[in-house]
Amino acid sequence: MSVDLSDYSVKELNEAWIAVDDHAYPDRAIEIYKLLKARGEAAFYEEPELEHGGFLSKVLNYIFIPTMHGGVIAADIELENDLARMKEQRVLALISSSKKA
Repeated sequence: MSVDLSDYSVKELNEAWIAVDDHAYPDRAIEIYKLLKARGEAAFYEEPELEHGGFLSKVLNYIFIPTMHGGVIAADIELENDLARMKEQRVLALISSSKKA
């Protein structure tokens, strides 16, 4: 069964990107990735910059005040982002190898 992802919101596409197993479903991962990129989106969560303070303020807040995002601690978001970035590299390699074939 095929799911039409073209009507997904950016948030839904990001959730699908995090959830998709690119080893088991490489075509689906490529499709989600291309849809995110076509909308000019990153394939991971981008945390907004702090309004006040610079890098040091961000680091101190990260260390001493666990930031909550919908019940998720900032460290969990960073781990999820790292996993998404690694998945992105694998999917880019898949896209590159399919173009060469």
